[in-house]
Amino acid sequence: MQNESMRALASLLVALFAATPLSAQDLDDASALRATRAAVKVVVLTPGGGGSTGSGSMIDPRGYVLTNFHVVGHMTPESGVPGTLLDPNNRVHLATVDDARQSARPRFVGVVVRGDVRLDLALVRIVADADGNPLRGDASFPTVPLANTRALRPGSRVWAFGFPLGVRTINVTQGSIAGFQMNARDDVAWLRSDAEFNPGNSGGMLVDARGQLVAVPTQVYHGRGRALEPVELARPVERIPVEWIESMRRGHIDDVRITGVAAVGVGRPVRDVAFGDHGALDAPDQHFYTLADVRGPARVRTDPPLPVALLGREGVIREGRGAVELQANDPPGAIVSVLVPNAADEPIAYTVGVETDASAAVAAAPSGTIDFTRPTTPAPTPTPTPGQTATPPNPFDVPANAAPAPAATGFAIRGALLDGTGGRPVASAWIFVGRPDADLQGGLTAFLQGRISEQQLDTILVGVTRSDVRGLYAMRGLPEGRFPFALVAEGYRPQFLTLTLVDPSQPDVDLGPVRLAR
Repeated sequence: MQNESMRALASLLVALFAATPLSAQDLDDASALRATRAAVKVVVLTPGGGGSTGSGSMIDPRGYVLTNFHVVGHMTPESGVPGTLLDPNNRVHLATVDDARQSARPRFVGVVVRGDVRLDLALVRIVADADGNPLRGDASFPTVPLANTRALRPGSRVWAFGFPLGVRTINVTQGSIAGFQMNARDDVAWLRSDAEFNPGNSGGMLVDARGQLVAVPTQVYHGRGRALEPVELARPVERIPVEWIESMRRGHIDDVRITGVAAVGVGRPVRDVAFGDHGALDAPDQHFYTLADVRGPARVRTDPPLPVALLGREGVIREGRGAVELQANDPPGAIVSVLVPNAADEPIAYTVGVETDASAAVAAAPSGTIDFTRPTTPAPTPTPTPGQTATPPNPFDVPANAAPAPAATGFAIRGALLDGTGGRPVASAWIFVGRPDADLQGGLTAFLQGRISEQQLDTILVGVTRSDVRGLYAMRGLPEGRFPFALVAEGYRPQFLTLTLVDPSQPDVDLGPVRLAR
């Protein structure tokens, strides 16, 4: 009889537990108050009397606010030049509250110090109070700790904190994780949630049951006429660029770097890779490029052929596949758009360049997501026979059985970069060759810290290139000698080696695979 009573009690407890609503899993008071105080209302005033309003999260006690780039800068040509700030003077007004019943009021002024157009993320540093008085050195701000999506599962409860339009106090909505959108590198590109995001929530915080920041509410996807219900999309915090985190750890960030929109021009092609980070759900990645001192007649080409368009403030000026014409009467400031479909399935590498006549070749060159945009030492272009078109050289193709090059062409190196743990190719890594007497490590560090310019960095370099989606790289035209050699990739520890090129009878040097450690 006692056993039957125990079984009945156990069944009752199971039934009661199963009937407990998910909404009962509330944030504890301390976590909710911490998130409330770390939430920021972001206001940017634009020339002409307009403005932008969004939300943000304080992630560093010295006064660094994480938000969306579209809250502080231009994302598409319809509003301005992608990658530029809404306020040319770089002034961001920040309002906060001390509790949930308080109206947000302007308290601080910040400046944008980092931005990534493709990830739609920005980092704002608080520099003064609302009256313009510089911050004291001992200023400390409430922050929300960063989490990781690895602890989340579909159904995990989340809460969105922010300041939607028309709301003066903190606004909190709750929901759950609906799923994940992965990119081609198996990173989480987006978190899908059913926690309601309203206009003005952009850039705010999505926190887990422990009150930790897991993602930045970014956009609502409406399915473009399909039966799909609106899907709220948030950018996971582990996608914050590593360079941003490292720069904050080293000290205050005093320079401004905005990445994700490269400049392309005649003789300045851009080698790029799409991983499926930008597009929402099944939408293609859309990458923008500015034109560097280019006026028509000319044409922009992509290799391989991809949908490419010339865009202005009024929309599409001209479009094509693989090429689009530039005309002399095109409006100044036109932007090149390249659509890359299915990039989330596998990384898609391509080159975009400008040519001024039918025989011009689009040579591949590295492009910058960390502002190292500069051409490699070019390979000689073969002279076409009459009636033929010159074939652009492939910078990643150095045949193993190639005949020894003439001494005038110098040495050619090639190799591969692999993940030190899993052995996967490391794409888009930087490979630097410095001058024999240069402090390459010190020069790269100074450049990343903003202490020297790109032009100053160039003075200590012999060559630079990037690895392709297979982790392969190649560089031609190197002189004889011994050179400092650096391998740098996002998320990995840089390697600094010595490159020796002393045997002219073996100008084609295979450096083999190198494994990078995280």
